[in-house]
Amino acid sequence: MFPVKKYDARHDVLHVYLSPRCNDFHASAEARVHNIYVIYDDDTDEIVGFKILNYRRNVEKAREMYPQYDFSLPQ
Repeated sequence: MFPVKKYDARHDVLHVYLSPRCNDFHASAEARVHNIYVIYDDDTDEIVGFKILNYRRNVEKAREMYPQYDFSLPQ
């Protein structure tokens, strides 16, 4: 079931959920660079998701920083 990607075209935001813990109250988001948020599990420091604001402008930077993850738009 995971990863799950959701794209909000109206606001140009991509949400990437790598784990069910992404929306858990034990997860925290941190902006690594402007408009790219990395969501961590507070207990393990594992990356459990991403939020990319202004997706069209920032997707290449996200791909450079985290090449192991797929930031393509969902079908």
